[in-house]
Amino acid sequence: MSGYGFRQAARMERIKLGSVRSTWWLAIATVASMAAAGVGVGFGYRSHTPVATAAQILNNSLSGSILAQLLLGALGVLMVTGEYGTGQIRSTFAAVPRRRTVLAAKAAVCGGTALTVGLLASLAGYLGGQLAIRGTAIPAASLADPPILRAVLLTGGYLAATALIGVGVGTVVRHSGAAIGTLFALMFVPTIAVGLFGESGIAVGRFVPLLMLLNSVAVTTPTPGLFAGWISVLLMCGYAAAAILCGGVLLRRRDA
Repeated sequence: MSGYGFRQAARMERIKLGSVRSTWWLAIATVASMAAAGVGVGFGYRSHTPVATAAQILNNSLSGSILAQLLLGALGVLMVTGEYGTGQIRSTFAAVPRRRTVLAAKAAVCGGTALTVGLLASLAGYLGGQLAIRGTAIPAASLADPPILRAVLLTGGYLAATALIGVGVGTVVRHSGAAIGTLFALMFVPTIAVGLFGESGIAVGRFVPLLMLLNSVAVTTPTPGLFAGWISVLLMCGYAAAAILCGGVLLRRRDA
């Protein structure tokens, strides 16, 4: 038997992803955390003096993406490491001998799922903040306003890229706990390191995921010195591609 092609492998990965309970819990937690952050921010600004601007509400309403990136990153990790933990990966490779096809199918399915969840979560954060400020003097942020729409959409794209980084890290590490810990470190440790240099660290900080998210992607106006939001998201996609490429190289060389 020649094994499954990409389309059959992707179909198999969709079935496996949907049948795992953790997938649904992580997706629900991602959307819920973003919505809760948005509502919390909105209520916090209801009595704020001076009156908050629409940009302030939106920027802070999307702050739940700090947690959401870890949740979707964990989803990407578990899509790979879950099979190593149960030993099912051997059956997968038996059905699809071309390991690069397996990894490509996992990345495609995870990326599509994470993009959908990420966009829903980003929209939930936006709506949570807007609903919480209704009836106040705070101006509403409309999705018809290009900077507002851009921040919401790019946040969803950033979250999807984080999930793909998780796929790459999971393929390299192969152990769920260690891979999630590694992903956490990649997201947060560089931010702490750059912070030690103060404002002079901005030249390096614009390449750091968390700083890109909070100061370039999930905001209406990027911080001076940082890349534009869409460039930051493309850079995250580049990180994801590099992580998956490293995983693919090791996947071919190591035993299941």
